[in-house]
Amino acid sequence: MTLGESFLSHHIDPYILEHIQMEKEYSQQDDLTLVWSDDVSLTLCFLASLAHHGEYSQEHLLQRYFQWWMNGYMCPTGLCFTPRIHLKKSIDLFGETQAAQALGIEVDIDKKTVDIPSKPAALLRLSPIGYFYSKHSYSKRIEIIKDCTKRMFGRKAPIDVFIAYIELLVNALNGVSKHDILQSIQLKQNSNEFLNKTFFDLIDLISNDNNNIEQGLQRALEKKSSQPKECKYLNPFDSDETILLTLYLQISGAIYNSIPNHWFKQIYAKKTIESLTKWIIYERNRNLHSI
Repeated sequence: MTLGESFLSHHIDPYILEHIQMEKEYSQQDDLTLVWSDDVSLTLCFLASLAHHGEYSQEHLLQRYFQWWMNGYMCPTGLCFTPRIHLKKSIDLFGETQAAQALGIEVDIDKKTVDIPSKPAALLRLSPIGYFYSKHSYSKRIEIIKDCTKRMFGRKAPIDVFIAYIELLVNALNGVSKHDILQSIQLKQNSNEFLNKTFFDLIDLISNDNNNIEQGLQRALEKKSSQPKECKYLNPFDSDETILLTLYLQISGAIYNSIPNHWFKQIYAKKTIESLTKWIIYERNRNLHSI
């Protein structure tokens, strides 16, 4: 039995189900999200790994992912929810490639990634590369993006979309004008590829927000999509329903260097994120000086 299968078969105590229900009820009443989605937690795991290790380390990041999986690391509710199947497979693959590399053997990545989709939230999960390596060379970012996408999603993952998204974030963080950012996009549109379509839906939002983040957020909310849950034990906020809004908020927040106050107030654990941001900037600058 694999680690994932063992976790799936684990009996979840009634108090945990009550806790999940409480989270949902409070969210509906106060319009607040009391938990981070799984993808946000994994994004924070990556950020924390970069800050703690001082650079990208497959082994260190893998440890943080397993800490999240088993102990609720970077998840404010602790070990309450069952990770989605594609996340388990992605982390398992990351672990297998790391072990194989240490042993000097090859893993049939194409075979193992046939059931691992590159969902839109995957762009969010890799976005820490943009934050930590925003001042580094383009080639350094490409090296890490390629390694991450291969280990997490396989060689068939649309790496060009990951590169385009992270460069979008990097340019915004580095103060490039919105006009120049949009003009610099070289990715070709392909409506038949889900990740590509999401990227260009995001570009459409940025292009047509009239330089007003509130308008962009409202348009992003209108594009919410409803998707069925896999089971009742999943994080109720873990879905692609609002991922376009999350991606827009990430990029537009960097472009306009601000987030509307009433949205900012709803961010869970702001002090944790603010501290992590300062830590990332400090370690990024240290890493730059060591090159």
